[in-house]
Amino acid sequence: MEKRYEIVRNRFVRLGIIIGVMFCLIWMGAGPYPQLRDDGKSWHIIWEGSFGQAAEAELTSGAGGILEIFFVNHSGSALTENTSATIEGWCDDNGLGYASADDFNVELAHSTLFDVGIKVRGNKTQCWRSDKFYDTDLRVRWTSADLSVGADTAMTGVILDNSTDNTYLWMMFYDDNSGSGFSLSKDASVDITSIKFEAYY
Repeated sequence: MEKRYEIVRNRFVRLGIIIGVMFCLIWMGAGPYPQLRDDGKSWHIIWEGSFGQAAEAELTSGAGGILEIFFVNHSGSALTENTSATIEGWCDDNGLGYASADDFNVELAHSTLFDVGIKVRGNKTQCWRSDKFYDTDLRVRWTSADLSVGADTAMTGVILDNSTDNTYLWMMFYDDNSGSGFSLSKDASVDITSIKFEAYY
């Protein structure tokens, strides 16, 4: 009886080994296999400063950075428009405003719901991979205690123009306060304390 039990046990052991080897061979022949690797990239700050500094920033030729800041009526957004002058006119018509070079004290109509948009430009060094631009390689984070925006809150990014001559990627990053819009009370003065434009390369 013991011999028979040992023979049966040995057969099961052998069968298990054979099945294991066959499984390994099948698995090894099924490649290629997905691999997780460190791509050697990390987030770099392209520009960092206050609202006033961002408004005064003027990009040199070939540089990536912040182009303009918009305060757009929440009820209808023009933030996907690539032409800055069009958005500026739209802001003015709705009693809102925008900040560009040397114009960073913006007066907004109180109790008007608005979204904040920051237009940026990324170059090949910052967001180009092999043969195309990657919008996920750019981000803008901002802070405004006066608007109840926590430290380094990430904005939502929208592609405005992926240049056909493969020179730049234009994007608008915006925050609509989780769909509720922002507003100011009468005679309020609000600071945007920090803006960070970053690239992953």
